[in-house]
Amino acid sequence: MDRREEQANVNRYQEDLQKLKDQKIDDSKMYIEEDGHKYRLPYKMIKKVEFYNVKQEDMIDHPHAARLQYRLMLLDPVIKAFVEYTREKITVIYNPSTAENIREKMSLEELIKFLEKEGVHVDRSAMVESDYDYHKEFYNYAFNPKVIREHPPYGYTKEQWKKMKPEWEKKMEEYKIKKFQNHKNFQKAYEEQHPEVYGNLEQKAPNNNAKVVMNKEQKDSTVKKKGIFKRLQIFNNKKD
Repeated sequence: MDRREEQANVNRYQEDLQKLKDQKIDDSKMYIEEDGHKYRLPYKMIKKVEFYNVKQEDMIDHPHAARLQYRLMLLDPVIKAFVEYTREKITVIYNPSTAENIREKMSLEELIKFLEKEGVHVDRSAMVESDYDYHKEFYNYAFNPKVIREHPPYGYTKEQWKKMKPEWEKKMEEYKIKKFQNHKNFQKAYEEQHPEVYGNLEQKAPNNNAKVVMNKEQKDSTVKKKGIFKRLQIFNNKKD
């Protein structure tokens, strides 16, 4: 008999439903709709805080700053953390205590106290806190990178590239077709110059000299067998 207070096989979905019920959160706010389909997101509106003028003496050095960033990321309410030793800046994206979701939360004061335990004393006057839209600023950036990261080539403005892009795409499609045709022409020329590699695609009738037309399956089989044996013979001759 399992005497543990918390059962290991408790359904996580049932736990989430219970949290929603206890916190009286509108479940419809946790969904987004894309192309007629609904997707559930763990967060919606969360917080982003930037601490400037952080003393390098508190962060000690680059390795200690990297370990501080790792320890911040270990906190359940923290989604992203950046500790920049050279720029004397710490950026944290976290789930605040006022957020309407069922995930682990923490307040700004708790975050500052955690940094103080790590030996980093931030300047509240050099602190900037702002709302952070998880769907627009995090989810879209991760799963729709072409929409967010597309930029014009070096030396062109966005307006110039917008006018040039249709013509450039048209030329690229024409180049792909031309490239494929050149490859086919090369294959055909190589086959004519090296019949011993591709094999004889014709066979004689048993009783006369008339040629028999082979179907595609027979041709593929003949090419495969004769071509492979010929390549092996050439390879063995080179090896000797």
